Amino acid sequence: MTGLSLNPLNYIDKPINKNKKCAWVVFLLSTSSYLPGILVLSWTLKKFNSKYPLIVAVNPKLSKSVINVLKEYGLQIKLIKPLIPKGEINLIAERFVDTWCKAEVFGFIEYDRVCLIDGDMMIRQNMDELFNIPLREDQIAATFACICNLDKSSWAPSDWIRDNCGYTPSQGSEAINHPGPAQPNGTHSFLNSGLVVLTPSLELLKKIRNLIESDSEEDKNRIKEWAFPDQDLFADLFRGKWISIPWIYNTIKTMRYWHGNFYNDEQVKNLHYICKKPWTYRPTLNSPEIRKSTGKKYAVDSGDYAEVKDGDVGLDEKKADAVTHGWWWEEYEEMLDDMRSKEFKWIDMVEDLTAKGDSRI
Repeated sequence: MTGLSLNPLNYIDKPINKNKKCAWVVFLLSTSSYLPGILVLSWTLKKFNSKYPLIVAVNPKLSKSVINVLKEYGLQIKLIKPLIPKGEINLIAERFVDTWCKAEVFGFIEYDRVCLIDGDMMIRQNMDELFNIPLREDQIAATFACICNLDKSSWAPSDWIRDNCGYTPSQGSEAINHPGPAQPNGTHSFLNSGLVVLTPSLELLKKIRNLIESDSEEDKNRIKEWAFPDQDLFADLFRGKWISIPWIYNTIKTMRYWHGNFYNDEQVKNLHYICKKPWTYRPTLNSPEIRKSTGKKYAVDSGDYAEVKDGDVGLDEKKADAVTHGWWWEEYEEMLDDMRSKEFKWIDMVEDLTAKGDSRI
């Protein structure tokens, strides 16, 4: 249990070692669908003054046109080796089919510290302090996986209930000041791999590759149980070794109405758009009068859902997530304005990958 209950406030305010080479790493594998998300992620990292570059890891299947967009936007590209299990796999969603490749981040040994971050995330406040977490090479830092399953998803295991969620015991500001420690076993050993702080290691990468590409029936059966490829891999590999960090660094959008025990809009540093992505439909527009007085194009106030906490939302998913999705669209519109001012030549392609006006709710 050593090192599993570090209080983040013990290191958050320490000055970051200026000689340490660090990077954010996001994966864009075989599809262009996440391109708008990654561009907004990059935009918000810059907007909130991160000192570190965003590296986009791609595999050979990604189209050259998408890579051109990323390069034109000033992002660094790194080609990675596809990583595919040899045995049977059981995934809860087709979109996870390539995510084994995210383990290749451990091969980024040109960096002293890396923060793996998903392409469906958006920064709300600077969080460069993550790179200064004191980790051993065999440790990672991440947030709990929320397993409340209040929407009663059929694929979820029977023990995925609110009482078993690692976030449930936390109350108010204590969820930030003293996050619950990860445990080596049980439901409090589940992590969310949307954001993972780690130290690259070729030795560890070799161990991961040997496991994923193993011909052993024992290894194949082990992998067959993993419904969330990279997430289950990290939880298994770092069992009893991962450090729990506060929810603000990986705020899944459902926390807004599932975790009234601590959630607060103003404290979110990084919003994670799990499930339906914000760029697939537009939220409600503000009236001309409100837009004129606030300067906000979309309705991004607390809306009618602020009082819906800790239970069945009782609303259509689009309406329930309209506020947090509105945040994304505000940033997207700012980014587009900046692109236009700089005559970004791929802007039509970016707009083609986002919802048009007739998809508004």
